[in-house]
Amino acid sequence: MGSQVNPLTDESYWTTLWDGQQHKVRHLRWAYVANRQLAKLFRRALTDFKNPTLVELGCADSLWLPYLAKNYNSDCYGVDFSELGCQLAQRNLSLAGTEGTIICEDVFAFAKAHRVTFDFVYSMGLIEHFSTPHAILEEMHSLLKPGGTMLTVTPNLRGMYTPIARVASPKLLATHKVIPPLELATVLRETGFHVTEYGYTGGPLKLSVVDYSPWRAVIGKWGHEVLCKCVNLTDIVVGNLLTALQVPNQQLTSPYVYALCTKPTVGDSRTCFVF
Repeated sequence: MGSQVNPLTDESYWTTLWDGQQHKVRHLRWAYVANRQLAKLFRRALTDFKNPTLVELGCADSLWLPYLAKNYNSDCYGVDFSELGCQLAQRNLSLAGTEGTIICEDVFAFAKAHRVTFDFVYSMGLIEHFSTPHAILEEMHSLLKPGGTMLTVTPNLRGMYTPIARVASPKLLATHKVIPPLELATVLRETGFHVTEYGYTGGPLKLSVVDYSPWRAVIGKWGHEVLCKCVNLTDIVVGNLLTALQVPNQQLTSPYVYALCTKPTVGDSRTCFVF
């Protein structure tokens, strides 16, 4: 790992997290507003590519790699330094009947060996786990071909999610750097990306963006299961209701911050949009 990088988590943190997922088979559920909005982001990111070569950085237990392999006829790679997380990512590909290459390796080591390789690079919660995102974004930039596209999504731990996280999972705040949309766009431009759009996404509500696993020790396994089911049901019912009422993505209740950008080519003069 690069000397300038100060990670806020280590492998043991992720192994503990993914250990709780070993016996759960997850699927992309389109009842969630967040999944529908993220799928639209992927569509915009990949609209100019046919059979793209793509990589997800921090791919542990990824549900999006199988989706992209199946829907975009893509050559998919996933990289993560958690061995257990990589096993779960490979399992998800197999269960979906799709193919992809999962590599258990540090992202920085992977980037050094795969310069200018990919049409599309994305992460669904990665850069916020470093005290400064510049170093990891530089590696993402180096992986892209000129004209390639990059999507990064991070949790929105501001607004209503900050007090919820303080109660539900204080460690969550300690292992995440809060990056507002404008700051994210600024850092991306400083790294050499052309930012085409940025803002909040995921719909008007997603309480499950917060980790509730610490409460398992307080309310027991079954109590925790009930809590999670209630949270998920709230996300579906209230999230879809607020969406029907045209409540927009915004800082107070939207679960994610995102930015979509490109690695410039000569003469690139596209416009940046804020959402």
